[in-house]
Amino acid sequence: MKSCVIVPTRGRPENMARLAASFVGTNASADLYAVIDNDDPKWNEYAKDDSYVCLPADNKTGGCAHALNSAAELLLDFANYPFYDLYIFMGDDLLQGQNLPTAYAMTRDIVEELRGMTFPGCKHLYFDNFVKQLGIDLDCLIFLPDVVIEHLHPAAGKAEMDEGYTRVNQPKWYEEDLLTLQKYLRSQEYADIVNKLK
Repeated sequence: MKSCVIVPTRGRPENMARLAASFVGTNASADLYAVIDNDDPKWNEYAKDDSYVCLPADNKTGGCAHALNSAAELLLDFANYPFYDLYIFMGDDLLQGQNLPTAYAMTRDIVEELRGMTFPGCKHLYFDNFVKQLGIDLDCLIFLPDVVIEHLHPAAGKAEMDEGYTRVNQPKWYEEDLLTLQKYLRSQEYADIVNKLK
């Protein structure tokens, strides 16, 4: 199986460089993509690093869901990219363990049906809740305890609360994304996708 790892990132090329160095150290056979907003002032710094491939995202939402979904959909185009069997979102781990899939992999058929890797209308939050519910509904949720992906996040006391974290952790966003997720999980669209993939 050929795999790709998709990492939405903004304003933190030094973090992406550190992630890429760790990634290379695992001897992984997957392709690594950094998805960067078109208006990121640090785009050129990302582009200097040849240890990953940069993908642009026309993202005006301020969150990373649009960037993730647009990159996953772009990578479905096997006329321009390798044919990937497995799509991996690199988020965070260690905070939640098996309670929530904060980093996850999806097979190509799921990505094709979703046209991305999270629920439509999402800005930034509740990816993990969505993927857990989808995995339960499809009876394909598997936790890999030997895979450790650490996200140096303020919630774990391992990073400073910078502008990026402050922007995406607004109470308003939690409420909006949660309501969007709840509505989607009750929708006929979601039911149809689950029935098709079962």
